[in-house]
Amino acid sequence: MDQPPHPLPPCPGPLSASWRFARALECGLAFFALPALLYVVRHRLAFRILLLVLALAAACAAWLLADATFDRSRLWSCRSLRRHLMAVFGCFAPLAVLVALATATAEPDRFLVLPLANPIRWLLIMVLYPILAAAPQELIFRVFFFHRYGPLFSSSASLIAVNTLSFGLGHLLYGNWVAVALTTAGGALFAYRYARSGSLLVVSIEHGLWGDFLFTIGAGWYLYSGAIR
Repeated sequence: MDQPPHPLPPCPGPLSASWRFARALECGLAFFALPALLYVVRHRLAFRILLLVLALAAACAAWLLADATFDRSRLWSCRSLRRHLMAVFGCFAPLAVLVALATATAEPDRFLVLPLANPIRWLLIMVLYPILAAAPQELIFRVFFFHRYGPLFSSSASLIAVNTLSFGLGHLLYGNWVAVALTTAGGALFAYRYARSGSLLVVSIEHGLWGDFLFTIGAGWYLYSGAIR
């Protein structure tokens, strides 16, 4: 059986205190301070959120491709794809039932309203969300974050924990606690999956699956830019 790639990238030699401080400061500003700033100005962003995500993803991709130490196969690797997808769907099936029941109980007016009331819009979301939202976010929060800041952590568990927190905080701009709770839980799952697979493809499929599911059952409203206003 193929062994999963180690989630921590090789360190660029002995790490000095100044190197660690500079890289930690960069991580804090980009993945913690910036989300706080976006929360403050969220009403001015509204429907520009997707453009912001795409621009950040493009910048991260350019940075990674220019880095000679980056393993580019992580961007398209299909290594052990079948095994990882079995794990993805094996995790999704039972959890999706629980989330659907919770949504139907807590938000009966929104449950399944999108596919029933506006099937064309629902189909567009099903097709476009994995491509335009899930994959760019995973490029930023998983591929870039793990490669750029992985050397700061002594264990994959601590890396996954900090990455999970940053992903949840990155959704503060939606201005509701449900979005932060959902994305924190999702962030933990996606960070673990990337650590196991080392594949943007695998983790984007899982993220897209959950995103499409949440929009289908009505919980996606909390992650919709229109909800900010």
